[in-house]
Amino acid sequence: MAGMQALPRNVLLAAVASILSAAALVLVATIFGGPSGLGSRPADDGGIIYDPGAPTFTLCAGALDSHNVPFTSHSDERPFGSYLQQTLDFAPFEELFSAVNASAGTLRTRGEAHVTVVTPPEVDRVLGPAGVTIGEIEAIAARAGIQRARLSPVCLGRFAGTLPNPATKADEGAFLLYSLVVADSFGDLVGIRREIFKLYRAKGGEGALFQPEGFWPHVTIGYDRRDLFIEDGIYKGPNYCYAHIRLAT
Repeated sequence: MAGMQALPRNVLLAAVASILSAAALVLVATIFGGPSGLGSRPADDGGIIYDPGAPTFTLCAGALDSHNVPFTSHSDERPFGSYLQQTLDFAPFEELFSAVNASAGTLRTRGEAHVTVVTPPEVDRVLGPAGVTIGEIEAIAARAGIQRARLSPVCLGRFAGTLPNPATKADEGAFLLYSLVVADSFGDLVGIRREIFKLYRAKGGEGALFQPEGFWPHVTIGYDRRDLFIEDGIYKGPNYCYAHIRLAT
C-alpha cells in the first residue's frame, strides 16, 4: 500500500478503475457465459423450446403467399358460423400434412388451409351483440387487403395430451393436434383487428371484451378427434412449438 500511496492520484485512480473493470468482466462471463449452472444461457432462439426428438419438416417457400388466392367469406347465421379468415392455397399444406401424418398415422385434415383472423366466438359473443356485423368485418378486411397479408412460418406446433378441463365426457382422453404456427410479420392481420376494434368501440362495445392483439395466427394441419381452441385451454403461439420448419426453395 505504501508503494501505491506514492503514486500520483490520477495514476492510482486509473489503476483502480482497471482492476474494477476486469472484475466486472469476469463476473459477467461467469453469470452469462458459463458452460453450465443457473447463469448459463442458450443461443437466442426467441425463447422457443422444441421437442429434441422431433424431425424438421419442410414447407414450400410460397405456401403463405395468398395474394392470388380468392377470399373466402364465412357469414353463416347459425351459431359460430361467421368468422374472418385469410384463405391460403391448400396444396402445399397437403404436402406438409402427408409428411406429418407419416409419423402420426391417425390424423384427419379439413382439406383447406386458412388463418383465422376473427374467431366465431368473438363474432357471436362480443362483436355481434355490440352491433358489428360480419359484413362490416369483411369490408374492413377487404379495404386492408387481407389476402395480401404477409406471414412467415415459426414452427410446427403440436398438442398431444388431455384437456385441462373437459367440457363433456366426449372431450375426455387424449388428443393429437398439429398446426403451423405463423407470424403476422408486418402486423397486417392485427392491423385489421385494430380497425374492427375501432368500429366495435364506436358502436358502444366494451373495450375489455375484445383485445385486438389477443391473436395467435396458425394454420391447422391435422388432428385425430377434432380441432382445439382457446376455449379448450389450447394456445397456439410459440409456446405450442414442437418441430422446426424449413422452407423449400
